Amino acid sequence: MTTPVYGASFFGRRTLLQSMRDDVFNQRVTGVFGLRKSGKTSILMQLKEELQEDKVVTVLMDLEAFPSPPEDPTDDIVSDLRRRLIAELKAHKLRTQELSQLQERPSILDLKNALQAILKHLHKDGHRILLLLDEIEYLTPADRIDIAEGDMPRIAQLLSALRSIVQESENFTFVLSGLTSAIVEGGRLYGRPNPLFSWAKAVYVKPLEREEADDLASTVGGKMGIQIEPGALEALHEASGGHAYLYRNLSSAVVQHLPTDVFQRTMTRASVLTELDDWKSRVQGNIEEMVQHVKRYYANEAVMLDVLMDSAADFKELASSEHVAVRRLKDLGLIHEQDGEFEVSVILELV
Repeated sequence: MTTPVYGASFFGRRTLLQSMRDDVFNQRVTGVFGLRKSGKTSILMQLKEELQEDKVVTVLMDLEAFPSPPEDPTDDIVSDLRRRLIAELKAHKLRTQELSQLQERPSILDLKNALQAILKHLHKDGHRILLLLDEIEYLTPADRIDIAEGDMPRIAQLLSALRSIVQESENFTFVLSGLTSAIVEGGRLYGRPNPLFSWAKAVYVKPLEREEADDLASTVGGKMGIQIEPGALEALHEASGGHAYLYRNLSSAVVQHLPTDVFQRTMTRASVLTELDDWKSRVQGNIEEMVQHVKRYYANEAVMLDVLMDSAADFKELASSEHVAVRRLKDLGLIHEQDGEFEVSVILELV
C-alpha cells in the first residue's frame, strides 16, 4: 500500500488511537507528528472511521493543497473549511443553515460565529464536530518565513478562533498532523502569542513496534496465502526500522519474488536478505525525500544529523546544549540513544 490506509488494512497504533478518541470526547487538542509516510494520515483516517458510529462529524483537510507562507493561505482555508463542513453536515442530514448563509469566502469571525451557532443545535442531539488538519508544516515553512515574528498574523488568528470554539463549545475539537511540532511548541506565532503553545499536546508517530509489524505482515500475508517464518519477520523489521511505509514496501518486494508454482508460499529470512540490496536502491529516493523534508523544516536538527553522521563524538559533545534538537530527532525516530551514546536509525543508514 502506497496511500493512507484504514479499516481492515490498518494495523497497530491502538494505544494512540484510544488516546485520540478520549481527546475528542474530552475536547483536548492533539498534534500528531512524525516523518513523512510514517502513518499519520492513516491514523487520522482510521480515527474518522472509528468515530462514525459515535455521532462525530469529521472533516479532514490536507493543507499541502493550499498556498504556503509567505503567500497567505488563510482565506482559501476558511473558504474550503466552510464548504467541507456543509458537505459533511448534509451527508449526516444535519443543520447547515448558518454556514450556508455565509459568503463563499467568509471572514474568520463570521465562520466562527456560524459554526458556534450550529454546534449549539448539534449538541442537543449529542452530535460533535471534529476537524483534522493534515500536513500542518505547510503553515510553518521555516525556510521561507520567520514563523515566530513573520508577517502572517491571520494564520495565528485562525488557530485562535479554533481554540476559542473549543473553549466555548462542548462538542468541538481539532487535531493537527504533520512533520513539525513548532506550531504547538513555540511561544510566538507570526507576531502574536501562539494560541496552541502549552495548550495542545504533541504526540509522535514512531516506527511500528515489532509486535505490531509482525501482526501486519502475518495478517496480510495470510490473506495472500503466504506463510512468514519468524526469521523473516525479524529481518523485515531490522531492515526497515519498523517505518510503516518501508516495512510494507519491503514485504511487498519480497513477496513478488517468491515462487508461485508451489502449494504453500513461504517467506524465509533468506528470501528477505536476498532482496535487500535491490530494495535499498529502489527506496533510496523515497528516504532522501523524507530526510530533505526534515531538513527543510528543522534547521537545527538538520545540522545535528549531519554532525552525527560525520562524528558520534562531536554530536555527543553538542547534545547537552542542543537538547531540544536531540529530543525532536529521537521523537521522529531518526536517532537512538543508549547508555549516553548516540547513533542514527536504520532509516538514515539506507540513504
